[in-house]
Amino acid sequence: MVSEYDRNECPLKKQSRIILVFFGNNDPEIEKILFGSLNHFFTSIHEDLPVIPVILCRHEPMPRDIPLLNQYHVFFSALQKINGNIVIGITDTAFADSEQSCQVFCHGQVDGRGMLSLYRFRKEAHNRKVLLERVRKYILKVLAMACTVDTCPDAECIVSNHRRTEEVDRNRYVCEACRDDFVRNLAFFLSVPEGKHGTLLLPECE
Repeated sequence: MVSEYDRNECPLKKQSRIILVFFGNNDPEIEKILFGSLNHFFTSIHEDLPVIPVILCRHEPMPRDIPLLNQYHVFFSALQKINGNIVIGITDTAFADSEQSCQVFCHGQVDGRGMLSLYRFRKEAHNRKVLLERVRKYILKVLAMACTVDTCPDAECIVSNHRRTEEVDRNRYVCEACRDDFVRNLAFFLSVPEGKHGTLLLPECE
C-alpha cells in the first residue's frame, strides 16, 4: 500500500518521487515524523531545485532469510524492485556490519537507495520523545547517503559521522556546504527517470 499525507507544499514543477518503505511492524508516529522531516527539508530548498518531489509511504513485509551479518543486503535487494527517484527503507532490524565494531544506523548506495535501522535508536532512547527527535533529524543523514552527499566534518551538521545515537542530539542544522551538495545531487537524482541512475554519472564537484 502506498499513502501520501495531506500537507502544504510548493507547486510541483514536475513529478518525481521519494518513496519511504517501512518493513515489518507499522509505527504510524514514526512514519509521520519521517515524512514531515523530509517534507520540511524539501520545502526549505525548493527554490533551488529543478524538480519538487512527491513523498510517498509504502509498507512491505520483512524480507526472508535475513543473515546474521550485513543484513542490509537483503533489504537493498527489496528496494531495487521499487520504482522511485530516491527510495529509503526503514526497519527495526539491527545492522551488524562485518567491517564495523558496532551496529550501524544506516547504509546508502549510489543508485538513490538508502536504509535506516531504528534498532539502536529505539534501544538507546530513554523515552519516546527523544526517539522521535533523533529519527526526525537522522532521516536527513540517510537521504544524504542515498544521494551521495559526503560525510561532513562539522559536528553540528546532521551529515556528520555518528557512532552513538546521542551524538544526533548535537546536530542543529544542515551546514551551508552540505546544503549546496544536497541541492546539486538532488537535482540529478530527481531529474533522472526512475531506475536509470546506474547508467549515468553524477556531475563533477565544483
